[in-house]
Amino acid sequence: MSRGRIMAVIGVIAVIGGWYAFRPERLFVDKTVNESFEVAGGSSGETASAAMLNGMFHGVAHETRGMAAVHVTPDGKRTLRLTNFETSNGPDVRVYLIAATDASDSETVTKAGFIELGALKGNIGDQNYEIPADVDLATYRAVTIWCKRFGVNFGTAPLMDGAMAGEMPAATGAMPVTLGMGRFHTVAHETKGVATIYEQPNGERVLRLTEFETSNGPDVRVYLIASTDAMDNETVTRAGFIELGKLKGNVGDQNYTVPADVELSKYQAVTIWCKRFGVNFGTAALVRS
Repeated sequence: MSRGRIMAVIGVIAVIGGWYAFRPERLFVDKTVNESFEVAGGSSGETASAAMLNGMFHGVAHETRGMAAVHVTPDGKRTLRLTNFETSNGPDVRVYLIAATDASDSETVTKAGFIELGALKGNIGDQNYEIPADVDLATYRAVTIWCKRFGVNFGTAPLMDGAMAGEMPAATGAMPVTLGMGRFHTVAHETKGVATIYEQPNGERVLRLTEFETSNGPDVRVYLIASTDAMDNETVTRAGFIELGKLKGNVGDQNYTVPADVELSKYQAVTIWCKRFGVNFGTAALVRS
């Protein structure tokens, strides 16, 4: 075989090898799944069992969003459920529980240690993963979407339980149920933290802001708005809102009662609003568990 043909064969092999390693077509082709959540006894639906742990995804190497929740069925089986989930596609992407409270890089995942729950079923959509019975969820406190081929953390969701509600009152020792959760994004002022709506065992509903921080200002209120999100001021005023009260502090964890007649399927976001000047400081879009 001539030298030219040998080089051509080598080139073809290199191209095939590069394609297999990087799978560039997956950057443009989404895989969508839509798994229901089945519980013991044959019933199904997202409200069929309470979530004992919840967390919102944040992007690391790739934009990643949605909610991760750990559900326990009546027979004791534990399931990790991803809802409203979306990330990038890629080669050999896995779902990990990691022995850390969060991970904003790839190194934290490999240093902390992890348990693999399986290959990612789809980069878009609701999906379930069984958690082995011997996994200690007091140690493995976050979910990471991990590209095993290249050692890259696509995104992570820190998991919080009912005990994280701090001083949130509870009628009994039972765990509150998470109805919706969202991470704040900035609009007029830098705003960060997580907004979660819990339903207590006695039926009362509470909006809890955790790891919360925004700017201080005059006459700042907490609104539930009749929109899925708000990136400006006009959306808040046009969509309509329900005021939950004055902002108790611009930094720190805090609770607000959600009236029993508020329809959460309509009011799907939390906005920090300066009433005096009509300004949206920041908004958290609520994802239902």
